[in-house]
Amino acid sequence: MNDKSGLSWLSPMEEGSRPIYLRIVDALAAARSSGRLQPGDRLPPQREVARFLAVDLTTVTRAFTEARRRNLIDATAGRGTFITPGEPEEPILDLSMNIPPAPSGLSLPALIRAGIEGLLKRSSADALLSYHPGPGSPAERAAGSSWLAATGDRLPIERVAVGSGAQALLAAVLLSHTREGDTIVTDALTYPGLIALAQTSGRNLAGVGRDNDGMRPDYLEEAVRQHGARLLYLNPTLHNPTAITMPEDRRRDLARIARKLNLTIIEDDPYSPLLPVSPPAFLTLAPERTIHVATMAKCISPFLRTAFLAAPDVETVEHIAAAIRGTTMMAPPLMTGLACEWVRSGLAGEITAAVRAEAEVRQTIARKILPAGFAAAQSCLHLWYPLDERPRSSELGDLARRRGLAISPVQEFSVMAGIADGLRLALGAASSRERLEEGLRGLASILAGGSGYSPPVV
Repeated sequence: MNDKSGLSWLSPMEEGSRPIYLRIVDALAAARSSGRLQPGDRLPPQREVARFLAVDLTTVTRAFTEARRRNLIDATAGRGTFITPGEPEEPILDLSMNIPPAPSGLSLPALIRAGIEGLLKRSSADALLSYHPGPGSPAERAAGSSWLAATGDRLPIERVAVGSGAQALLAAVLLSHTREGDTIVTDALTYPGLIALAQTSGRNLAGVGRDNDGMRPDYLEEAVRQHGARLLYLNPTLHNPTAITMPEDRRRDLARIARKLNLTIIEDDPYSPLLPVSPPAFLTLAPERTIHVATMAKCISPFLRTAFLAAPDVETVEHIAAAIRGTTMMAPPLMTGLACEWVRSGLAGEITAAVRAEAEVRQTIARKILPAGFAAAQSCLHLWYPLDERPRSSELGDLARRRGLAISPVQEFSVMAGIADGLRLALGAASSRERLEEGLRGLASILAGGSGYSPPVV
């Protein structure tokens, strides 16, 4: 900075009715935008800023806290406060990120700290500091077998693999079962992670139409014959994004088509632990051809980058394990050790039950605020809203973001042209029920064509 005091960016500061701490933040953002403050510049101590402006220290502290939240500045203990290199972040109320809500009555950070401390005391340091084989250690695979038992009979550990999240396991399945240029058939609206994975690995996706029960068997057979596909990807329980849970009869019909056409089924099942009771998994209905993937990130926390995979036989696991070694090498031992400890102790089930209860509360809040037409399930983490007329979901997404809300338009999920429009709302990322209500009321106003939502002055 050119001035000796480092305070020239504050003078003159705009007058107005906004609280002074927000005017300090505005001045800081303007100075960084104009180049008067550069990334890495060190700001004066807060007491100096307070003396310069003749305001209370608490006002400046509040301003710096807000500036840090907007990614304008960063502070390091003992070194000071510095201008950050990133773009400023305006407050966004996130209804787009599909993560489990913080469970009421449980402190996940406290459980994580206690869990890691206990794990380090009980476990061998060599086990936590060493490489593990691709499909996981025997103890990890045994925990995975226990977690997967909710979908059917407990499997021998030789048919189970452990990975650093569902995305890593899905990548290993695609790499071990397809070649570049191959086509995977999936729902016309499907998991964005699969879309990204197909794009980066040179695979193609073919969308299959659905009805109210999910993917239609006749459309599936037509798509497989047209594209010569060998893999079928399904997310049959609390489907992302439509929130449909496929009934048992439809699952049996699809399993029959898969046998007829010799398809391998990838069953992505992150959400069934959120249902008190769910229909039989494809792992149960067609075990000889189903690769079942179940992550813990969607029913406990994204912190647990741990997922389990069940395969039809040992040979399939070995092929997938080779792909794991070639991509992510292994699941992180400390993280996986904690996840498996929680499975063995029953804590994973307790947290999941608490997440399920919170998801039910949030669904109730949504039903009270939002207009009719949203597709939902009692303990689902998201909602789907079909749109038959303008505005398009992309336009609504842009409008919502300008007014401080993030939502997910249909383009994020679509793998074929001409798909019916819609948008997904995720209920878990909002930090509290009050913040969720605030965002949903704002969205309801936008959908009704009202003046919309603006983030509150804080």
